[in-house]
Amino acid sequence: MNLLLCTDGTPKSEGALAFGPRLAKLIGASVTALGAFEQPSQEAALAATLADVCARMTAEGIPCETVLHPMPLRHAVIAQATAISYDLVIVGLTERGQLRRWLRGPSSRRILQHVTAPVLVVPFDRPAIRNILLCSGDLWYPAATLEMVQRIAVSAGAEVTLLYVVPEPQLTYPILREMEDAWGALLQTDTVQGRNLRSCQEALRSQGIETGVKLRHGPVAEQILTEIREGEYDMVALGSTYAAQSLRRYFAPGITDRMVEHAGRPVLVVRHR
Repeated sequence: MNLLLCTDGTPKSEGALAFGPRLAKLIGASVTALGAFEQPSQEAALAATLADVCARMTAEGIPCETVLHPMPLRHAVIAQATAISYDLVIVGLTERGQLRRWLRGPSSRRILQHVTAPVLVVPFDRPAIRNILLCSGDLWYPAATLEMVQRIAVSAGAEVTLLYVVPEPQLTYPILREMEDAWGALLQTDTVQGRNLRSCQEALRSQGIETGVKLRHGPVAEQILTEIREGEYDMVALGSTYAAQSLRRYFAPGITDRMVEHAGRPVLVVRHR
């Protein structure tokens, strides 16, 4: 695997710089450490930071190279991830100025919108990965999301909790009404989601991953955030933001953004069609 580890030298990047190298070592990945700076006076200090990060990774047996871009971090990440294919992009919860944040949201949103590779947003460091929350607000767990979570969980010896939020029923989609009628026993039902929950659980357990299931009912974003607050999760994983055919994906951009901005721990976003 090839990871892109991103920083602009600000405190917002410290979590990513601490968490990223440990994850790279766990999953046996090589790393490109990307530094972005807007003022020429920042270049030397940022280059020194990257050199130190790479030296420590090299000492741990992690292949590492550095690259510098004279531009805002969001533009640098998008440019680098567009030019070269990465298996995972790791970045802090990047911020804009107060006015631009109000108008367009944090810079992390732009990265999630334009980078097609999986993105791991790390607002705060976590010293270990013991329990991963894998969320679904749709009728399935995408294969790409499951594969990435599986790889991390196996490498870290982590448990995985599958969270499915049964959304408020929409009369135009009878399957949602059927699921709501039996949402407390969804894992045992013959609904599409019931079958997919069992399939996902079996796939993870076949790799030796201890896997549990949590079901919640109600507004998707609020229920996920409640589970995150109540659980001891070191990482949260979400599917992507695309629409698909007649049933709109419940992880719309607004929901994904809220998880990234308010989870308070690393959030993995894997996009798919």
